[in-house]
Amino acid sequence: MLIGNICIADVDCLISCGELDNENAEVRKARRLKIPIVREDYIGECIRKNRTLPFDLYKVENTLESKGGTVTVKVKGRSAVHESSGLQDTAHILEDGKSIYNTTLNMSDLARGVNSYYVLQVIEEDDGSECYVFRKWGRVGNERIGSQKLEEMSKTDAIQEFKRLFLEKTGNPWEAWERKTNFQKQPGRFYPLDIDYGVKQAPKRKDISETKSSLAPQLLELMKMLFNVETYRAAMTEFEINMSEMPLGKLSKENIQKGFEALTEIQNLLKNTADQALAVRESLIVAASNRFFTLIPSIHPHIIRDEDEIMIKAKMLEALQDIEIASKLVGFDSDNDESLDDKYMKLHCNIAPLPHDSEDYKLVERYLLNTHAPTHKDWSLELEEVFSLDRDGELNKYSRYKNNLHNKMLLWHGSRLTNFVGILSQGLRIAPPEAPVTGYMFGKGLYFADLVSKSAQYCYVDRGNPVGLMLLSEVALGDMYELKKATSMDKPPRGKHSTKGLGKTVPLESEFVNWRDDVVVPCGKPVPSSVRSSELLYNEYIVYNTSQVKMQFLLKVRFHHKR
Repeated sequence: MLIGNICIADVDCLISCGELDNENAEVRKARRLKIPIVREDYIGECIRKNRTLPFDLYKVENTLESKGGTVTVKVKGRSAVHESSGLQDTAHILEDGKSIYNTTLNMSDLARGVNSYYVLQVIEEDDGSECYVFRKWGRVGNERIGSQKLEEMSKTDAIQEFKRLFLEKTGNPWEAWERKTNFQKQPGRFYPLDIDYGVKQAPKRKDISETKSSLAPQLLELMKMLFNVETYRAAMTEFEINMSEMPLGKLSKENIQKGFEALTEIQNLLKNTADQALAVRESLIVAASNRFFTLIPSIHPHIIRDEDEIMIKAKMLEALQDIEIASKLVGFDSDNDESLDDKYMKLHCNIAPLPHDSEDYKLVERYLLNTHAPTHKDWSLELEEVFSLDRDGELNKYSRYKNNLHNKMLLWHGSRLTNFVGILSQGLRIAPPEAPVTGYMFGKGLYFADLVSKSAQYCYVDRGNPVGLMLLSEVALGDMYELKKATSMDKPPRGKHSTKGLGKTVPLESEFVNWRDDVVVPCGKPVPSSVRSSELLYNEYIVYNTSQVKMQFLLKVRFHHKR
């Protein structure tokens, strides 16, 4: 247990009192050693029930206010720290000039049925205080075979150890691989995978930043954000996509759909334990996992065995859907001379910057500044630009619900930067039927919030790229099905038009304002609600028909990280 600020030798878990501080030395140490970090109420429940309870139900990462988990590695510089090191939030891969001390080795021996991997990294703390050699090894598709090791040493010693291990495993000096000279594959030895880190400067026939444009300056800057190919490559690297096998231009809608189907098959096998013998079910899970990673090549393929992993992979596929749309729309890997004006026209969405002194801009800014949730203390938000939106055909589809349903609200939705070409060109979309149902608190639908920071979490920005995009959409909610805990459903009960998850903290209703007469803007400061015993910290609004939504504003927002 944690005594004061000192971890004693025999540690079962780490107790988090309040907001988790990822920069805390004990937290970082616990993550490296794979020690569970649990909520404060774990101790009280153990005492109350007079027994040691399992950690899983009380893990900080499992709370409903978790920031999600589509990212398995965090790209910094030109590479990514492996998540198993526990250092991905506070450290980076050591770079020295052109050298990047990171490699993934593979050894396949089909005759013996062996497919082994070996990860080798030199990791340096972001503040430069410590250096580590991290290695992880095992069999592809069998996580029960293998291990890992993290050793602290000086920078010089870490580089020497990295090179020694590389020579030992491959039979070649590191310099031969790094310089692509005289590297010879040795029998019975590992071979490095040629990983695309996703941040190299791609060759361009024409510098689009120098092309004359008829777009407003604010809109031109937005287009540069949306169509920056390096942003998409970095996202795919964070998903551990093997870009040597599936580069941006090779993303396939069909493969993504089949990937969803493989995940759903695994989910059904995990749920229906009585349908097959254990050995049969295990072989089917292995087969479905192999199929998934064949469709979606990964640097670290493995057997998918639990609901959390299914949820992570499903969220990854949803993000890949939007990257695929962007790739097909503007041809990231094709050698074309399209201007940003041409690419803007392909969105089929009228995007217009709002003057900062306009009434709509002031209302949006008030909404953003007022509704930051109390538990989101690690960053603050600054509004840089607001754009009005009018996507082709969206108003026509929305008109039926706008005219026939009461209770219309202007609500927040946050998403990755790489999702917005898909969102602006095709609108917000619901997860497809073939996707597994796990990970959706109230079923597959479009999720919105009335507190800005609740949605801002899903922008997944970092200190290196602190600017994200958010949506404000007009949502026709009608009669809401109100709930206090997660409930799986395809749609709300008959007579209800949407679902509302009731939070324990809500915007102050007396500060709400009306926009365009009949649209409520819940821009009040967060206050405790009258709801008791809810599992949700904050309100969530869900609709199950995309025609109930009209995107109104796109916000360019800067995150100011405090830690």
